[in-house]
Amino acid sequence: MSRTLTLIDAGWEAVRTAAHRPDTLARTTRLLARPDLPAGVAAEAHALAGEVFLGADRFPEARRHLRAAAALRPDRARLFYLWGLALERDPHGCDRRAAVRFRKAAGLEPANHLYRAAFGRAAVRCGRAKAGVRALRAAAVAAPGDVAVVRVVAEGLLEAGRLAAARRVVTAARFLCPGSRDVAALWGRVRFETARQARRGRRGATRHRQDAEVATDGGRVVLPFARPDGGSKSAAGGAVRRDVVSFPRPHLARLRARKADRS
Repeated sequence: MSRTLTLIDAGWEAVRTAAHRPDTLARTTRLLARPDLPAGVAAEAHALAGEVFLGADRFPEARRHLRAAAALRPDRARLFYLWGLALERDPHGCDRRAAVRFRKAAGLEPANHLYRAAFGRAAVRCGRAKAGVRALRAAAVAAPGDVAVVRVVAEGLLEAGRLAAARRVVTAARFLCPGSRDVAALWGRVRFETARQARRGRRGATRHRQDAEVATDGGRVVLPFARPDGGSKSAAGGAVRRDVVSFPRPHLARLRARKADRS
């Protein structure tokens, strides 16, 4: 092995060992600036830089490095998964492009059900609800006790409006992972969304019933609690409301009777 390759390997080993240090990106940038960097080491360095940028919410830089890593190693499913996350988590990202990356990752590693669940959630978010729900259900059936998979599946089903399916998935996870706080939090969210949907349905039904009970007569609104006079008819042929006016009256007689009782 040449002295240059030995130095490069030593430099990459130092970068990988200090992956969680603040100067990781500076070390990686200096390493990637070498023109004689082997493709394998460059792919690993780009992947590390992309993951660090993703953790720091610097999504454009993360995508740039992950794109370069995926170009060097197109058979690595995790690179496409991280690339999809960099698109999905970015407020200015694109769910459709994220779904494409997640589908690529799931195709390269079919046994990883998290990748399939991520594709399903992204597909739901970009309007492909049918394909997304199918992928989410398949991931839930394959990994009912994997908390990470269950979280993504539940979120995707809730966003697709499939509350009953989300409830079944989280119920199974509660049975398989009884002490998980993440599953308990998901259960609380499912219950909240179910209650909110039920309340919204009750409000809609009440509003619809009230609208149905209000009739119009020649442009005038006749409320359902009004008692129309059966002997009077309007010009349009409908009943007209006749209210008896109640005038205030003095209560002198009642006061006299009360004074007489006291005496």
